[in-house]
This record gives sequence, structure tokens and C-alpha cells, in this order.
Amino acid sequence: MFRLFKSTLFIASFLLFAGISASTAFAQSIPGISEPVTFQVSPQYPQQNSSVTVSAQSYSTDLNRADFVWLVDGKVFKKGTGMTSITVPIGTKSLTIEVDVSTANLGNFTNTVTVKPGSVELLWQTDGYVPPFYEGKALEAYGATFKVTAIPDLTGPNGKRLDPRTLVYTWKKNDTIDPNQSGYGKDSFTSEQSSFVRGGDTISVEVSSVSGDTGATRDVTISPIFPEVLFYEDSPLYGILYNKILTGSFVMKNQETSLRAEPFNISSGNPLSSVANFEWTLNGDPVPDFSGQNSITFRGTGVSGASSVAVSVQHKNQVLQGGQASISIIQ
Repeated sequence: MFRLFKSTLFIASFLLFAGISASTAFAQSIPGISEPVTFQVSPQYPQQNSSVTVSAQSYSTDLNRADFVWLVDGKVFKKGTGMTSITVPIGTKSLTIEVDVSTANLGNFTNTVTVKPGSVELLWQTDGYVPPFYEGKALEAYGATFKVTAIPDLTGPNGKRLDPRTLVYTWKKNDTIDPNQSGYGKDSFTSEQSSFVRGGDTISVEVSSVSGDTGATRDVTISPIFPEVLFYEDSPLYGILYNKILTGSFVMKNQETSLRAEPFNISSGNPLSSVANFEWTLNGDPVPDFSGQNSITFRGTGVSGASSVAVSVQHKNQVLQGGQASISIIQ
């Protein structure tokens, strides 16, 4: 016990004689605290036109009693005792954040960090069907396949936009990393709708430079729906009149009329009949001549009246992809 105390005293005396304080020397020998003041940036990859929080940490001194001067791009941003963190608005350009810390026991310290904002947009599409010339996008039906593509906007040290093909992508589905679709240059993610209890599948990506000094994150939730069946008139003169949805009732103006059933958002095939069954009924009775077809033709009888026409659509492989529609034909 006496020998141990004597050896420790000798080491401390030697350090003081060499001009180095014992506390500083021992701090530098412990991993993780070689620098008296370190930074923590949150979020790690801030988005453009957002804000970033920079916090100072130390294992060597009590920063709550230290005096801080925070500088952003060389200008004083905030200062005060115990001001261990600041939140800075960030636009589209990098910020240089510097802190000067004055402590009672260790003197003055300075540290600098450069914060680079980035952004990434996510675009998604499904294998859902929509009619020709439809201006909207196909939504995700239950069990459908979807693809998410990342479009990053990150800049390198020279201020130039980094090539998306040279970035590293980490994809997650419902908080679980997909290692097979993550990696260098993998800017897209493909999957099937699988979550029936979360209200949809949440797909997220973290994209960063190879060096890791800049990056961005983004997520999107893709919520499934049931397909919707809508009727359109198939005119012998003008073709399918997609500019008007037929609902409720339809008055025959010609001796012959054709209706087309369009199952929006059902997983598509070419032709559509290869993946979907169409079953028609007239006043509740099956119409086998048009089974499997997405259009039906009526000929007038010359007798005034109304007939109820209905169609049921069911995907051949996806049990949850189905829909019905009905309309009254008046002649």
C-alpha cells in the first residue's frame, strides 16, 4: 500500500516538473476524452431549411460553470455561462460553428464543427392499374408491389452536387434494415405491401457520402386501399369516354350501348384480363357471354324500362384486390 502511494506520487511529481498537469496527462490517456470539449450534432444529417442543435460535452470539466462564446460563420451567435448548446437555423449551405470555452480548472478551449445540410426526396410508384390518359398516379392496393426511389441533393467539399450513384443508401422497411437492397449506389427499394396493422408500410432511407461527412434522411408511409371499379361509356364513334364517370343511372341514346369497367389500382397485367376476373350480372342473373371481359354491350329492345347492371372484379393472385360496381341502364 505504501509502495503504490509512493509510486503514484513520484509520477505526479515528474509530470509537474515537466510542465504538464497531472489531471491533463491522465485525461489524455483515457479513450474518448482526449479533447477537453467535444461536439454532438443533432440530427446527424440535418435537412436543408431546417435547424440543427450543437451541444458541447466534456469529461474533463464541469461545463455548467464554464463561459461560452458560440460563433456561426465567424460571427458571435450566443454567449453566456453554462450555455452548453445552441440551436441554429440552417438553409442550403454549410455552416461553420465554433465554440470558445473558458473553464476555471483547465483554462480556455476552442473547437469547431462544419455542418452540411442535405436533402433527399422519395418518389414511389406501384404496379397498380389506371386507365389510359388518367392524370393521377396509381395508389397501392392491398398486396401490391411498390418501388421507392431516392433523389438526394448532397454537396461535397467543393460545393458541387454529389453524384447519386456514388452515395451509400441504407433502406428500412417498418424500422428494419434491408441489407440486400442497401449499399453503394442503391438508390431504389422494391417490396410488397405487407403490414395490415400499421396502417401501411413505412419506408425510410439514410443516404450519405462515402466519407460520411454529409447525408440526409427521409421516410414515407405507403397506405394500402381496396381497388375501385368505375364505369365509362364505350362509344362506337368516339371510343371510351374517360372524361365522364357513369354513376347511378345511364340513359341509352342509341340502339346499342357498351359499358367499360375500369378497376383502378388493381395490380396490373397485360392484358388486364390475364390477372383479373370480370363477372357481369343483369338484374341479378349472370351474363356468361361477357365473363372475363371488362366491357359489356347492350342492345335496345324497344320497350321502355330500366335494367340493373353489376360487375364484380377479383384479382387472380391477390385475394384482397377486388371490387364491385353497379348502374341502372334506362331505355
